[in-house]
Amino acid sequence: MKNLITELLLKLAQKEEESQDLAVQVATLERVIMEMLRNMATNEQQTLIRQIEDALAGVSQMPAFLTTMHSAGENVPKTC
Repeated sequence: MKNLITELLLKLAQKEEESQDLAVQVATLERVIMEMLRNMATNEQQTLIRQIEDALAGVSQMPAFLTTMHSAGENVPKTC
């Protein structure tokens, strides 16, 4: 019984680590996309957003940060 509990705890720890790694990857991707948008003209931003939305149209659960991209032109300051 102790071995089973130990094994389950190890698997749980591994899943937690994988989950944290995935969260870091998602956060990094979000930063990359937002930086890309900051360096684009407004019409290019809207084109990219539409392309992303079209690509994800069949996805049942959209990431939270993508649901706010509609107003990216207003929310993302242009740096160039």
